[in-house]
Amino acid sequence: MKKHYLPFLGIALLASAANADAQILYANGANIHATTGSVVFINGGATVDNNTIFQNNGTVTITKNSSFPLPGTFTIDNTSVVSGDGTYRVEQDWINNATFNGGNSTAELYGNTQQFITGTQVTTFNNLTLTGTGTGNNRKKTLQGVDANTGANGLLAINDRELETQTQTFYVQNTATTAVTNNTTFGSEGFVSSTAPGTFSRVTAAAAGTYNFPTGSSVNITRYRPVDVATITGSSTYTVRFVNHDADNDGYLRATNDGMICTAIDTFYHAILRTAGASNADIKLYYIPATDANWDGMSHWRTNNNMWNDMATTTAGTSGGFSTLNRAAWAFANPGDPYILTNVRPATPVVSCPTLCANSSGNIFTVNGPGTGNGYTWTVPSNGTILSGQGSDSLYVDWTTGTGYVYVYDNGVNNCPSLTDSCQPTISPAPTAGFIDTASGGWNTDWSFIDQSTNGAVSWFWDFGDGSTSTQQNPAHTYGGSGTYTVILTVTNANGCTDTISSIITVLEGIIIPNVFSPNGDGINDEFYIANSGMNEFQLQIFDRWGVLIFETTASAIRWDGRTTSGAKCTDGTYYYLLKAISPTQDYSTTGFLTLIGSDKH
Repeated sequence: MKKHYLPFLGIALLASAANADAQILYANGANIHATTGSVVFINGGATVDNNTIFQNNGTVTITKNSSFPLPGTFTIDNTSVVSGDGTYRVEQDWINNATFNGGNSTAELYGNTQQFITGTQVTTFNNLTLTGTGTGNNRKKTLQGVDANTGANGLLAINDRELETQTQTFYVQNTATTAVTNNTTFGSEGFVSSTAPGTFSRVTAAAAGTYNFPTGSSVNITRYRPVDVATITGSSTYTVRFVNHDADNDGYLRATNDGMICTAIDTFYHAILRTAGASNADIKLYYIPATDANWDGMSHWRTNNNMWNDMATTTAGTSGGFSTLNRAAWAFANPGDPYILTNVRPATPVVSCPTLCANSSGNIFTVNGPGTGNGYTWTVPSNGTILSGQGSDSLYVDWTTGTGYVYVYDNGVNNCPSLTDSCQPTISPAPTAGFIDTASGGWNTDWSFIDQSTNGAVSWFWDFGDGSTSTQQNPAHTYGGSGTYTVILTVTNANGCTDTISSIITVLEGIIIPNVFSPNGDGINDEFYIANSGMNEFQLQIFDRWGVLIFETTASAIRWDGRTTSGAKCTDGTYYYLLKAISPTQDYSTTGFLTLIGSDKH
């Protein structure tokens, strides 16, 4: 092993001479200057020690082309100071145990094996660029036991590498939205990975801007799931960590939530904090539907109630091969850093209950709100019977007596129903309809109806079954023909509740022909009337003793008063009648004689 001891002050390395031998540059208390434009190759490793001052304004490349210990490693030890605006190309580890002033410099970790940023001191790089071709663990540039930064004007270029902070934090102090870049080729992205409590931190400017946190993980399965934080106003600091396993593993049980969540993703979640500032910001999560499934909501684990809480309205979008969900103007009002993708229950429907009448039919219950379009599920108590409308926004129900709750929920999508709403209808008592009927007349053609309803009936509607109706409380009705009739009474009380009752009555069929009458004006048997019921055809002709037609009618209810058709009184005597009377079932036609007496006394 060759060591180059540089004990002299003011030594300047203007250029490096090619040396095929492996080397370790060891500066022990020296002043070393790499001037602008100089190119220095160290094939082995470099250590600045014992108060060495190393100012680099050129390009220093430290390779691992050596079999010596720690090949390709740059070490700053024992109160040494490294500064300048040049480039440091390091193929292995960066170890800082003293002072590094980044200036306008660029540090490139270009190795193809896993590289570590470590030491006893936090390194604040100006620009940090990660390159290489290693895969798996050899893709990683890893913080080991120490935090690291890029400065206020610096840039972090991750390219397609993994910046692994482990339990440490990498801070980006430049407030420019472009201060962090990575390869965004779908499936080949570079990212920052962390293990709790490690994070990736960015400071935002006072002006609005969108800051990308290119987070991911290679634990078990490689996932790149970035987060965008879009600030509105005011400078703030945010930290993000991607957690590549089920939130349940960390005690953030997905089933423990505010009731608005049907399901939550079980493969990853994010830890997001606003560690400084007070402004609201938009939070956008990225996911891949093909592997992560579809989601429509975001939830936050609050440590003040120890459950997942829905973050309310989110906006869906796409970005390259990713789907996104964005929660606008998030206030970070409650403590807790876990955030997760969810399927959120649809809005709870609002059900309206009518005031019902006891023993009523066709009562309508309705849902207010747009719904998801996948229908509703209704439940009614035992005193209700669903007639129709199950699955729709309007339910038709028959109701007996007593109250009870009606429940409804939106069926939702992806087996994610809404919460249930309910209402309890007010039940108004209904009247109880009743009546008695009494028939009169030879063949029960005349009927009287007496209302016997109870419970406050204030209006009545009678249907006599022959096309005639009445709104009297106690009506009378004469039927024009024989047959069976259904009489229906509907009563209504002051609450608008109704009840109905019916009864079947029978009007008989037949005919009665008297043989004498006395039109003397005493009000008794003053007219010749053939009582009849159920006649479809009717014709009555009356002749005197000489065969002269003196009276004729085709109306079954017409009565002969003993006068001719011209109005003249007929004399006492015997008259002949000819009757044609036919019912639907029988022919009652006949002829006969009748006697008129007492006409001269009127």
